[in-house]
Amino acid sequence: MIFKLSLQEILILVPILLLSLSVHEFSHGLASTLMGDRTPRMDGRLTINPLRHLDIWGTLMLLMVGFGWAKPVRIDIDSYKNRYRGLVITSLAGPLSNLLIALVFTFVLRLIVLNEALAFLQTEYVINAVQYVMIINVLLFLFNMIPIPPLDGSRIVTALFNKNRNFIQNYNRWGMYVLLGILLLNRALNVEIIPITRMMGAILRLMIALIIPEAAG
Repeated sequence: MIFKLSLQEILILVPILLLSLSVHEFSHGLASTLMGDRTPRMDGRLTINPLRHLDIWGTLMLLMVGFGWAKPVRIDIDSYKNRYRGLVITSLAGPLSNLLIALVFTFVLRLIVLNEALAFLQTEYVINAVQYVMIINVLLFLFNMIPIPPLDGSRIVTALFNKNRNFIQNYNRWGMYVLLGILLLNRALNVEIIPITRMMGAILRLMIALIIPEAAG
């Protein structure tokens, strides 16, 4: 993936990816901490410093093939008053933080485009950077909400079906293989089995239409 990018695109994308992943993991840790879990703080995960969150192999995979991962935040659901409600909240915190970032930068785009006082920011580099923030964070939101282990959406399924131990055990055991299979088929067949790109486009168009109505016309 990174070999197909220009130097300018690399200089824009890499910091955005690193910070977006770091905010995602920090949000998991913060949500768990607010519900009484001391583990994220003890592990030093309550920070947006990328060095505390990045997995070397996950980062390399992300840059090389477009699919990667950060180091998951350890949580202790036994510290929650309601174990499975807490698991859902903690799981949603990461993807929702990315969606919030995308919304904030949609407002930033509006300010840059429609405010004459900010005309000096209307350069190709700045506009591209803002758009990349929006795209990457919507993509992280959607991808992590897929209900397949080890993605965040799978924890919601685990919480909902926690009483069915056999199902949850098999679900978590085989989930990674299912996810890898889907990703490989996407590459091999050049067909989106899970239509992430179409959903991402729909969300971005909706955000821009709501925040910059003029763009909808």
